[in-house]
Amino acid sequence: MHRFLDMLVFGGERRAEVTYSPSHWRRLFHILGGSSIPLAGIFFSETVIISVLAFLAGGGLALDLVRFQVGWLNSLFLRCLSPLLKEDEGAHITGATYMVVAALLAFVLYGREVAIPVMFFLSLGDPAAAIVGKRMPGPRFQNKSPFGAAAFIVVGAGASVVLVAANGIEHYWAIWVGVAVAGTVEFASIPPDDNLSIPLLAGCVMFVLGA
Repeated sequence: MHRFLDMLVFGGERRAEVTYSPSHWRRLFHILGGSSIPLAGIFFSETVIISVLAFLAGGGLALDLVRFQVGWLNSLFLRCLSPLLKEDEGAHITGATYMVVAALLAFVLYGREVAIPVMFFLSLGDPAAAIVGKRMPGPRFQNKSPFGAAAFIVVGAGASVVLVAANGIEHYWAIWVGVAVAGTVEFASIPPDDNLSIPLLAGCVMFVLGA
């Protein structure tokens, strides 16, 4: 039972405090792969996007759960994708899987007007927070700097301005509340993973306030 609960809440065994820095390849993948989801949401129907995301989310979860039980498969997975993985993802659901699951839930629960901006908050704001936070002095909370959260909010707000100006989404005031919530969630490191908690919590606030 404890193992099952840890899998649901923490993505595996409970993670220790993160002290390592993601590789440049992982950050690039996060930006490009993560941004491809909301970009697709602009140009394709919600039905198509949800169908593709459901397939990817199901496949990602299935692969993670199977490789945890099959040693040679997990070793092959880690060897092939090591530049894109965190050090502890050999025993945890990957950030990429969480991102796809979050995108699926955001489109299903909140609709495209919320899902598109919150996924851009994640794909662009999260790497900005990591880069700025690592370089800035000052206090830390769970190894994160408040300057990183500020960078997240600035980048997310900038992405929202571009989205609205390019008619990617309609303007509504809850966007600006949502980006502030997203930056706060990133700073707080709410489990099981930022890639899940940021879109779902920020999206929930935006949806409730009226997207």
